[in-house]
Amino acid sequence: MTPEERKAIVEYRLEKCHNTLANVRRLFDLEMYAECANRMYYAVYYACSALLIKNAIAANSHSGVMVMMDKHFVKEGKLPVEMGKLMRKVFTIRQESDYDDFIDMDKEDLAPLLTPVTELIARIESLIGLVG
Repeated sequence: MTPEERKAIVEYRLEKCHNTLANVRRLFDLEMYAECANRMYYAVYYACSALLIKNAIAANSHSGVMVMMDKHFVKEGKLPVEMGKLMRKVFTIRQESDYDDFIDMDKEDLAPLLTPVTELIARIESLIGLVG
Protein backbone atom coordinates (compact mmCIF):
# COMPACT_ATOMS: atom_id res chain seq x y z
CA MET A 1 0.00 0.00 0.00
CA THR A 2 1.38 3.38 -0.93
CA PRO A 3 1.52 6.19 1.63
CA GLU A 4 -1.19 8.01 -0.35
CA GLU A 5 -3.47 4.95 -0.30
CA ARG A 6 -2.87 4.48 3.42
CA LYS A 7 -3.69 8.14 4.09
CA ALA A 8 -6.88 7.91 2.01
CA ILE A 9 -8.06 4.82 3.89
CA VAL A 10 -7.30 6.40 7.26
CA GLU A 11 -9.21 9.54 6.33
CA TYR A 12 -12.14 7.45 5.06
CA ARG A 13 -12.27 5.41 8.28
CA LEU A 14 -12.24 8.61 10.35
CA GLU A 15 -15.08 10.03 8.26
CA LYS A 16 -17.08 6.84 8.87
CA CYS A 17 -16.22 7.16 12.56
CA HIS A 18 -17.60 10.69 12.77
CA ASN A 19 -20.75 9.87 10.79
CA THR A 20 -21.37 6.89 13.03
CA LEU A 21 -20.68 8.89 16.18
CA ALA A 22 -23.27 11.47 15.09
CA ASN A 23 -25.79 8.65 14.82
CA VAL A 24 -24.97 7.46 18.33
CA ARG A 25 -26.47 10.63 19.86
CA ARG A 26 -29.51 10.50 17.57
CA LEU A 27 -30.24 6.88 18.45
CA PHE A 28 -29.70 7.58 22.14
CA ASP A 29 -32.15 10.50 22.00
CA LEU A 30 -34.68 8.26 20.21
CA GLU A 31 -34.26 5.67 23.00
CA MET A 32 -33.04 3.11 20.46
CA TYR A 33 -30.45 1.75 22.86
CA ALA A 34 -29.52 -1.53 21.15
CA GLU A 35 -28.86 0.33 17.92
CA CYS A 36 -26.99 3.01 19.85
CA ALA A 37 -24.73 0.38 21.44
CA ASN A 38 -23.98 -1.06 18.01
CA ARG A 39 -23.14 2.31 16.49
CA MET A 40 -21.09 3.32 19.54
CA TYR A 41 -18.91 0.28 19.09
CA TYR A 42 -18.54 0.87 15.36
CA ALA A 43 -17.52 4.49 15.88
CA VAL A 44 -14.72 3.26 18.14
CA TYR A 45 -13.89 0.40 15.76
CA TYR A 46 -13.50 2.75 12.77
CA ALA A 47 -11.20 5.04 14.76
CA CYS A 48 -9.14 2.10 16.02
CA SER A 49 -8.85 0.54 12.59
CA ALA A 50 -7.72 3.91 11.18
CA LEU A 51 -4.98 4.11 13.80
CA LEU A 52 -3.84 0.56 13.08
CA ILE A 53 -3.79 1.20 9.33
CA LYS A 54 -1.86 4.43 9.84
CA ASN A 55 0.76 2.41 11.70
CA ALA A 56 0.73 -0.58 9.31
CA ILE A 57 -0.54 -2.93 12.02
CA ALA A 58 -2.65 -5.78 10.70
CA ALA A 59 -5.76 -7.09 12.44
CA ASN A 60 -7.93 -9.75 10.84
CA SER A 61 -11.04 -9.52 12.99
CA HIS A 62 -12.91 -7.22 15.33
CA SER A 63 -11.41 -8.92 18.35
CA GLY A 64 -8.03 -8.71 16.60
CA VAL A 65 -8.43 -4.94 16.41
CA MET A 66 -8.97 -4.86 20.18
CA VAL A 67 -5.93 -7.10 20.76
CA MET A 68 -3.68 -4.97 18.52
CA MET A 69 -4.89 -1.73 20.13
CA ASP A 70 -4.11 -3.14 23.55
CA LYS A 71 -0.72 -4.48 22.49
CA HIS A 72 0.54 -1.47 20.55
CA PHE A 73 -1.16 1.48 22.21
CA VAL A 74 -2.38 0.66 25.72
CA LYS A 75 0.50 -1.51 26.90
CA GLU A 76 3.00 0.93 25.37
CA GLY A 77 1.38 3.80 27.30
CA LYS A 78 0.13 5.70 24.25
CA LEU A 79 -3.46 5.27 25.47
CA PRO A 80 -4.45 5.13 29.14
CA VAL A 81 -5.48 1.76 30.57
CA GLU A 82 -8.97 3.19 31.18
CA MET A 83 -9.38 3.79 27.45
CA GLY A 84 -8.35 0.21 26.76
CA LYS A 85 -11.02 -0.94 29.18
CA LEU A 86 -13.53 1.34 27.47
CA MET A 87 -12.73 -0.18 24.06
CA ARG A 88 -13.35 -3.66 25.43
CA LYS A 89 -16.51 -2.53 27.21
CA VAL A 90 -18.14 -1.12 24.07
CA PHE A 91 -17.07 -4.27 22.19
CA THR A 92 -18.73 -6.46 24.84
CA ILE A 93 -21.89 -4.34 25.03
CA ARG A 94 -22.25 -4.46 21.26
CA GLN A 95 -21.77 -8.25 21.25
CA GLU A 96 -24.38 -8.72 23.99
CA SER A 97 -26.81 -6.27 22.43
CA ASP A 98 -26.55 -7.77 18.95
CA TYR A 99 -26.32 -11.47 19.74
CA ASP A 100 -27.52 -12.39 23.23
CA ASP A 101 -31.14 -13.23 23.86
CA PHE A 102 -33.04 -11.24 26.48
CA ILE A 103 -30.38 -8.52 26.72
CA ASP A 104 -31.84 -5.07 26.46
CA MET A 105 -29.67 -2.00 26.62
CA ASP A 106 -31.10 1.01 28.39
CA LYS A 107 -30.26 4.60 29.13
CA GLU A 108 -28.36 3.70 32.29
CA ASP A 109 -26.11 1.31 30.35
CA LEU A 110 -25.14 3.80 27.68
CA ALA A 111 -25.36 7.32 29.10
CA PRO A 112 -22.11 6.98 31.08
CA LEU A 113 -20.28 5.93 27.91
CA LEU A 114 -21.22 8.80 25.59
CA THR A 115 -18.60 11.32 26.71
CA PRO A 116 -15.77 8.81 27.30
CA VAL A 117 -16.29 7.30 23.82
CA THR A 118 -16.05 10.77 22.27
CA GLU A 119 -12.88 11.43 24.28
CA LEU A 120 -11.41 8.08 23.24
CA ILE A 121 -12.01 8.86 19.58
CA ALA A 122 -10.41 12.30 19.96
CA ARG A 123 -7.39 10.70 21.62
CA ILE A 124 -7.07 8.16 18.82
CA GLU A 125 -7.28 10.96 16.26
CA SER A 126 -4.48 12.81 18.02
CA LEU A 127 -2.33 9.66 17.75
CA ILE A 128 -3.10 9.48 14.06
CA GLY A 129 -2.01 13.08 13.67
CA LEU A 130 -4.40 13.98 10.87
CA VAL A 131 -6.62 16.10 13.05
CA GLY A 132 -6.40 18.42 15.99
